[in-house]
Amino acid sequence: MPTPPRVKMPSATSIVARSHPDHIIGVDNTLPWHLRTDLQHFKKLTAGHAVIMGRRTFESLGRPLPNRLNIVLSRQIFDDCANVKWAKDPETALLLADVHSIFTLQPEFFIIGGEVIFGEFQKYINQFWLTDVYTGHMNGDAKFDYTFLPSEWRTREEREFPSGEHDDFSFRITHYARRKFEHRMRSKEEFMPTSSHIIDRLEEWSEFIESQPADDDALADHPTLF
Repeated sequence: MPTPPRVKMPSATSIVARSHPDHIIGVDNTLPWHLRTDLQHFKKLTAGHAVIMGRRTFESLGRPLPNRLNIVLSRQIFDDCANVKWAKDPETALLLADVHSIFTLQPEFFIIGGEVIFGEFQKYINQFWLTDVYTGHMNGDAKFDYTFLPSEWRTREEREFPSGEHDDFSFRITHYARRKFEHRMRSKEEFMPTSSHIIDRLEEWSEFIESQPADDDALADHPTLF
């Protein structure tokens, strides 16, 4: 079947871990806790996908996340490598995430921080995986203070986890989904500067993305909370 003039793009999902009750997401460019269970959940969700982050978040990781395309949004130019791409602006980051998702047939990509990056992409994000870490009051230099209004978001799943040998604090993971999904569309001409092979791939992608269940049903296919 011919590729339609405009094609639906992959959906954006965000993963955030913050302290409770102060909503701190960073102290001196590091996470002020270690939660192995939460990290395993993060890996399970994002493996094989594109992940968009800011430069400070990328540097805090210490190395590129394996088995993912690391898209780093920064005004400062740096060299690309095998699984790391530099994006000069949010539009470039979205295009890189779309191209990767189309070639790998992934219906979504992930926004993983930090504070400014979450704000830049907020309007595109259809799902959030939010980890509230019960640290008690603490100070930090980055926050995620967003409120998930019931009129805009549904709670799809929620689970409490105890502290333990490999988890510094008890915590809660909540899966939110927009009541009305944001569907981004692109014309095939927008991809022409990125790859000579993508136009052929777009036909397969359009069939794939249109075969996906309706938004509400698609959420049920997400990895569950263990």
